[in-house]
Amino acid sequence: MFKKAYTLLLVLALLLTAGLAGCSGSDKASNESSSKKTIKFMHLWPAGSSKQQNLIVSDIIKQYEANHKDVKIEVEVLENEQYKNKMKVLSSSNELPDVGFTWAAGYMTPFVKGKLFSPLDDVLSGGLKDSFVSGTTEAYALDGKTYGLPLELNIAPIYYNKEIFDKAGVPYPTNDWTWDDFKNVSEKVSSGSGAKRTYGIVSHWILQSFASLPYGGTPYNSDWTKQTIDDPKTIKALELFADLVKSKELPDDAASKSIPMDQMFVSGKAAMYPLGLFEAGEIAKKIGNNFKWGIVLPPKDPNGKNTNIKFQTGFAMNKASKNKKAAWAYIKTISMNKEVNDIYAKVGIPALKESADTTFSKLTIPNTDIKQTDYLNGLADATTFPWGGSINKAADLFGQVWQQITTQKSSAEEAVKKYAPQIQAALDEVHQKQSK
Repeated sequence: MFKKAYTLLLVLALLLTAGLAGCSGSDKASNESSSKKTIKFMHLWPAGSSKQQNLIVSDIIKQYEANHKDVKIEVEVLENEQYKNKMKVLSSSNELPDVGFTWAAGYMTPFVKGKLFSPLDDVLSGGLKDSFVSGTTEAYALDGKTYGLPLELNIAPIYYNKEIFDKAGVPYPTNDWTWDDFKNVSEKVSSGSGAKRTYGIVSHWILQSFASLPYGGTPYNSDWTKQTIDDPKTIKALELFADLVKSKELPDDAASKSIPMDQMFVSGKAAMYPLGLFEAGEIAKKIGNNFKWGIVLPPKDPNGKNTNIKFQTGFAMNKASKNKKAAWAYIKTISMNKEVNDIYAKVGIPALKESADTTFSKLTIPNTDIKQTDYLNGLADATTFPWGGSINKAADLFGQVWQQITTQKSSAEEAVKKYAPQIQAALDEVHQKQSK
């Protein structure tokens, strides 16, 4: 009896000890967790629609947390428009994430004017700016200060179907071609009618961003105080695209809706396709060995500048962050780490110069012998995407101009006459809000 009682007591003691040890371990884990700095990070690459980017970001976070045991990255992932809307909501209560995605120019400006983004010049001192591809950090500068660090960027060179060019007896375009050359080439490589029509170029959404640039025009002046779509150079550019639709070298609205733009190029129904690197891999898979294709920079304007649009993704830091040092270290890990940038080389141009000049420049478009260096060659002349952010209303109105001329409802001059005053009013409204 005594032996049984003793055994029972011993078992209870062991259980109690184990329980206390468990509590102690739990308390320790809890204390360790509570002692960690939390960095709230929002991005816009969901696993479903942006699988590659999502996997890369997840790898970056794992890498950062492994190297910074005292920091926990709390992630929120949203679709593009959801992200932008939530950033607006959070900014109204000054509750932005410690680190978030940003774009240059129009998108970033209201956050800077509202004193919500932290300037990063202090941490960029000592020549760190020179670590990035030329022109990338400058895109995040406002009033002499830098408010974002670039991660990756993209431009849209023009891909062309060599077989269509060969069949039409047209030489392949070179990087010295002009927009007048482009119009001539587009006419010659277009053929057929109805469902059997082969168009000169796909009606890609990026053409709207090109629309004011071919002859040296712009949609507005440098500080957005004046619209310039009524400049003769801009009107001439708009007339070019109107003529492309009229001559059926560019699909009209009905033709564009009849088949997805990528399928139009993949199936040989269009000779040319402006294509960002983020799309190129998927398009290459669809084309397979169906035909040979090449790449060329967009045509030059009268000043000898290749007309291209640059899309930049980067990171900004919340000015009110309670963990600025850790937030900066996280941004630095993403933006300035070669290993991370090498990962991004698969889906875009890495902003880190070392990575762009080595890893990226050695890569080819998947399933092709097309070198990615063509994307680097086009950066020097590229114009930052002109729309978005605080000038969205002006952007929507310019979209109406594009819609009017590509559906042939109005001539370029008529559309400009109607919408130029409205675009000016939209720009005035932006400046009035920012001055308050």
